[in-house]
Formats: sequence, C-alpha cells, structure tokens
Amino acid sequence: MMVIDKYAYSNRLVNWSPKTKGLLWLLIMVGAFQPVIWFKCVLVVVTAWYTMYVTKVGFSRYIKWFYALLPFLLLSIIGIVFTMSAERASIYFPIHIFGHYFGVSKVMLPEGLKLGIRVLTAVVGTYWFALTTPFQQIIELLVSLRLPKLLIEETMLMYRFIFIFIDSFEQIYRAQKLRFGYRNFKVSLRSSGILVKMLFEQIIINYQAMVHALDAKLYNGDFDVRKSDHK
Repeated sequence: MMVIDKYAYSNRLVNWSPKTKGLLWLLIMVGAFQPVIWFKCVLVVVTAWYTMYVTKVGFSRYIKWFYALLPFLLLSIIGIVFTMSAERASIYFPIHIFGHYFGVSKVMLPEGLKLGIRVLTAVVGTYWFALTTPFQQIIELLVSLRLPKLLIEETMLMYRFIFIFIDSFEQIYRAQKLRFGYRNFKVSLRSSGILVKMLFEQIIINYQAMVHALDAKLYNGDFDVRKSDHK
C-alpha cells in the first residue's frame, strides 16, 4: 500500500461522505482558477494546514510530496517568463544575443507567477482529497455521479497498476542500490537501463498474476462496488 493510501484510510475525515469531500475539492478547484491572488495564497495555506491536521502528517513529509511536481511546475513557468525581444526595455536582466535581448519578460512574469500559484492551489487541494478519501470512496463517488461503467472500471485497474508499478520499482531499485548500482554516473546509466527492462518484465508478471487471481474468483467482467456508511 502506498504511503498516501495509508493516510487516506486512517485520517480524521475517513468516515465523511465522499460526496461531501468531492464537493469541497471542487470548491478548492474553483478557488484555484478565480483571479484574486491573495485569496489563492490564503487557500493554499489553510488547505495545507488542514491536510496536515486531519492526516497527522508531518510538515517535512508533506513538503517532500511536492518534490516530484516542482520540476514540471518550474519548467512551465520558465517557458512562459523567459523570452527574446528586440526591445531591451521589455526584458528584465537582458542578455544580448544575435541582435536580440534574452531574459525575463516584464509582461509575462506576472502571468507566470499567476500560473504557479494557480497550479500550487490545485495541487494542494488534490492532495487534501487524495489523503482524506480512500479509493473505495472515490469509486463510490464516481458511481453516484453516474459516470460510464467502463470509465469506472478503467480507473480501478489503473489504480491497481499504480501499486504494481511502484512496488516493483522500489524492490528493483533497492536491490540495485544495495549492490552500489548508482555509485557513479556511468554505472547509474547502466543500472537505469536494467531497471527499465526488469520493471517492464515484472509488471507483465504481476499483471498475469492479477488475471489468474480474478479468474480464481470467477470474475465475470463486473467489479462489485459496495457502499459503506458515512457521516
């Protein structure tokens, strides 16, 4: 079980109705796309604090969950705010290159910052929903919204394969690291290639095991979603 999933099943809001939590998540998403910057900043702080309170997760662990997202966010902002222009006055910290000026656009810098705050608000809200809502409740919410059955089943299978992927990755990576497979750049490249190859093979093996398990349980193509009692 993933760490995030463990918190989802043991937080203070685990017995809340998934509809209530889904509605609150939707309100946070609406807040993320509204134009008032100070409101989004307040929403980020309040949502992050409340998430840590209800899940009892430490601040350092909570921040670590953003490490994988920050590079993508920073690259998006950099792609927006950095530009080339023929006018020096329109650029912060201009660098003269091939008759033009390269640097931070005075016009796009505010837009890049707005994008960063918007994405951060949406991510913080999504983390709140993921950390407080078990996957069973998410499926119940999708069923209550009368979404297509095929879409719900695909969601369940994708969720299952996320576990398979992460578990296989951690096992192979840990084994390689114990054998000093990442002691330098050259060895790291070789180990990464082996990791990808073994990861693909392990996922296929785990997939076949899941198919055999479903066959043993007389799976007929329909996943039974049982409702539970919520506040």
